[in-house]
Amino acid sequence: MKNIKYFIVLHIILALFSVSAVFSKLAAQEDTLSLKWILYYCAILFLLFVYAIAWQQIIKKMPIVTAYANKAVTVIWGIIYGMLIFGEEITVTKIAGALIIIFGVYIVVSSDETVLPEEGTVDKNKAGTS
Repeated sequence: MKNIKYFIVLHIILALFSVSAVFSKLAAQEDTLSLKWILYYCAILFLLFVYAIAWQQIIKKMPIVTAYANKAVTVIWGIIYGMLIFGEEITVTKIAGALIIIFGVYIVVSSDETVLPEEGTVDKNKAGTS
C-alpha cells in the first residue's frame, strides 16, 4: 500500500512538471519581456523548483530506474494538454510517437538490470582486489 502512495505522488509530480511546458508554450506566444511573458516564465521557474524538490524526495522512496521509467508519462500529458488548452488534434502520428518514446524508455530501463553472480562464484572483476 505504501508503494502505491509513492506512485500516486510521483504521477502528481510528473503532471505538475508537464504543466511547465504549457506555460512555456504560452510564453512563446507573447512578446519577449512583456508582463505576460515574465509571469509565464516565473510560473515555469516556480513549477520547476517545486518539481526538483519533490523529485528528490520521491527518489529517496523508490528506485530511480522506476521513477525515470514513469517519467515517460509526461509525453501523454503533453498530448492531453495540447488538445485541452491549445485545441490541437490527437493524431495517429502523435499517438505512435508517444508509444515509441514510452517503449524506448521501457527498453532502456529494462536493459539496465544487472545480473548478480550466483552465490559461491567469484566475480572476475573483483578477484584479487582488496
